[in-house]
Amino acid sequence: MTHHPTLLSRLPTTTSGHRSVDTGSAMKPNLKQWKQLMLFGIFAWGLLFLVIFIYFTDSNTVEPVPSSFSFVETKRILPIQGKQRSIMGAMHDPSFSATIDGNEVLLNGDLFDSFNSGPNSLQKWTEMKDGLENEEFFPSQMRKKSPRIFYQGEDDYFFTMGQPMSHSHGQQMVKFITLSEEDQKGGIRHNQKRIISRHRRSQLPHNWDRLYSTMSKSFLYRLWKGNVSSKMLNPRLQKAMKDYLTTNKHRVRFRGKRNSKLTREQLLCELRDRVSVRTLDGKEAPFSDLGWEKHVPQEPLSKLYPQGLGSCAVVMSAGAILNSSLGEEIDSHDAVLRFNSAPTHGYERDVGNKTTMRIINSQILTNPNHHFIDSSLYKDVILVAWDPAPYSANLHMWYKKPDYNLFTPYIQHRRKNPNQPFYILHPKFIWQLWDIIQENTKEKIQPNPPSSGFIGILIMMSLCKEVHVYEYIPSVRQTDLCHYHELYYDAACTLGAYHPLLYEKLLVQRMNQGIRDDLYRKGKAILPGFRAISCPAPNHFPNP
Repeated sequence: MTHHPTLLSRLPTTTSGHRSVDTGSAMKPNLKQWKQLMLFGIFAWGLLFLVIFIYFTDSNTVEPVPSSFSFVETKRILPIQGKQRSIMGAMHDPSFSATIDGNEVLLNGDLFDSFNSGPNSLQKWTEMKDGLENEEFFPSQMRKKSPRIFYQGEDDYFFTMGQPMSHSHGQQMVKFITLSEEDQKGGIRHNQKRIISRHRRSQLPHNWDRLYSTMSKSFLYRLWKGNVSSKMLNPRLQKAMKDYLTTNKHRVRFRGKRNSKLTREQLLCELRDRVSVRTLDGKEAPFSDLGWEKHVPQEPLSKLYPQGLGSCAVVMSAGAILNSSLGEEIDSHDAVLRFNSAPTHGYERDVGNKTTMRIINSQILTNPNHHFIDSSLYKDVILVAWDPAPYSANLHMWYKKPDYNLFTPYIQHRRKNPNQPFYILHPKFIWQLWDIIQENTKEKIQPNPPSSGFIGILIMMSLCKEVHVYEYIPSVRQTDLCHYHELYYDAACTLGAYHPLLYEKLLVQRMNQGIRDDLYRKGKAILPGFRAISCPAPNHFPNP
């Protein structure tokens, strides 16, 4: 064998004298592979962390923070804002609507069926009540990813009744219309989609009755019993209420005492003795200086029916009145009160057709979309308008800076329709009602005027012998649909954000003389008119 000394001489010699090959060059590929595996492991862990982070931040928790509702509610009550007070104090929040879990549909199997199973339904409900009282107010299911009820496409939203659908199924959807910036009167410029599209029931999906609600059955039952507080509201509404208390836009300085211990009879007598419906009569400055006395009706609202009315219906605009079949019963009353722009045409089966009086807030007069001057909704009825004023009821300050300038369209309407009874409520009457609510509530309530609903109830109690109130305290059909004629959702429409709705409803619940089954099935409370209340002589009530 021939050796190559030159090659062998380059090989190192071991201690045993043998030549060996250098192992460093063999280790280099293994080191490179190990570095690659380490980098891949780091990348995999980073990717896993990112996925977990996205999952938890995108999940719908029980406390949606930050909430666009809180932002909108807080912003629009500031003095620089002030022009986004919706009819019920709620703004539509698509992200909130999208988080509603299917398990929170109030019309779900056991509950809804128990009210449609015949004469023993009330007994079945009574058997269910113990379980409901122990049910959590914000179920753990709400923490899970929920089926979307809104499908967003380009600049529109589509209502999909709980399940996402493709654009090819557009004929099964109800399209939402977005307000343009020009329609927002000097208010906040936000990209929330406010749903104002109106539809007759014949144009709505066949399963319209399956409306979603974030109110648990437990909370609804406690509301029927008058055993709820603001601490039971969802965190979003609690924050909104705190924001209003902090801001105190109307400079409320309550000096009375809070006492919720009055009996039903004591409460009714207090209302009878203190509530006096008052409207602008044109005799106070600055209205007297402007010649308003010749424009306002000569007959005050409180004296419009000298003999009084018999049975009256107050019909709320709540979405829960859909599928109620209450129309015939409502029309059977001597007088019917409705609110704002709530229509009857197309909804007669549920809300009736008769309208005697309509209470409208100042937005109805000023927003051109309502066509106040020309719309048939506001003709051949008694009109009662109101606008939030400072708690001091300073008429000069109010006239210079109303929430919405209702004074100009009011005069225009009076000149065009001098024979139609049309009144503007005096701010002292509005804030008198607020004082009564606060005095009969342990908690501090929002320092904002009462809702149109509560104002209307008290007006009708002053005019009628008996007042039947529909869907103010919600029935088993309760839903987050704010109004039966407008497709937008918010729990604030039922429980209050701007208005102290929760406390108003607790007060009405205390005065209710109707039967429980009417409240559960129809959402109907029956209140006596002031003329039908018999009260003892002053100071004859025992101390509570």
